[in-house]
Order: sequence, then structure tokens, then C-alpha cells
Amino acid sequence: MYQFILLVLCCLLSWIAPIVCQGTCGTVQYNPTFSMCCSGVVQPKSGISPSCCGTKAYDATFSMCCSGTIQPRSGLQPLCCGTQTYDGTFSMCCSGTIQPKSGLQPLCCGTKAYDATFSMCCSGTIQPRSGLQPLCCGAKAYDGTFSMCCSGVIQPRSGLQPSCCGTIAYDAAFNKCCNGQLC
Repeated sequence: MYQFILLVLCCLLSWIAPIVCQGTCGTVQYNPTFSMCCSGVVQPKSGISPSCCGTKAYDATFSMCCSGTIQPRSGLQPLCCGTQTYDGTFSMCCSGTIQPKSGLQPLCCGTKAYDATFSMCCSGTIQPRSGLQPLCCGAKAYDGTFSMCCSGVIQPRSGLQPSCCGTIAYDAAFNKCCNGQLC
């Protein structure tokens, strides 16, 4: 009904003042001063910063479009996490889940947040950082200075040329690996 009234008004006013009816939304003409075209649907402009979210109009000053859903802005740094809003100052989006930020270097490990200063993400598992050269071996953390990862097994690092033969650590300066076996 609203679109029909706008079309009639637009056409009547364009006869009096031809500059009024300038917009076309699909096959419908509209007045861009009062309306806007949102994905082929004429919507009334509203608020200070009129915007479209799919086929719906909203005021971008107070709301946000998050994956096609209009949500109220929240906090100092409003962001979207899927269809939800959150304040990026204090929270973060981890694989579609809003988590509180913590620590000096907040990062995501799957859907969980952690502080990369003291922890690390190993195959989706949060592990404590330790040693001079923190590394991951599957879902486990280890210090690469003294250990090595051999096919998912943490082994002590030793010898002149530490190497792996399957899950076994060995010194390549003195031994050989033949098809996953020491020979």
C-alpha cells in the first residue's frame, strides 16, 4: 500500500515538478528523497544514515547488518559475529562464537579465545607455551630446542644431525633411515 501511495505521489509531483520522480526499483518508480531501493523492494528512508540489509531499510547510525539480520550497535567498536553484534574492544569472534578478549595477544583457537603470550593453539587445543622454541606436535606443545616431533611423537633431540625415522629420533650423522626403519 505504501509503495502504491509513493508511486501515485511521485507521478503527480513529477507532472508538477519533473525532478521529483528519478528512481527506479525493479519496475517501480520512487522518490529517492524519501525512499530507497533495497534489493528490488522500495523502502522508506529512516534515520540519519539510511542503509539496506537485504530487502529491509535501517538506520546505520544505531543498527548494523550482520549476515542479513539487523541488530543494534553495541559498544565502542561494534562488529558482527555471524548474525550477532559485539563490542570488539572487549570481545572477539572465534569461528562464529563471541569470546571475551584476554591478555596482551588475544587470538582464537577454534571457538575459544586465548592469550598467545602464554599459550599456543595446537590442532585446535590450547596448550601452555614453554621453552625457547615453542612448537606443536599434533595437539601437544613442546620445546623445539631440546625435542623434536617425529610423526606425531615428541622425541628428545640429540646428536650432530638430529632427524626422524618414522616415530624414532636418531642422529643422521651416524645412522640411516630405510623405509621408516633404522638401518
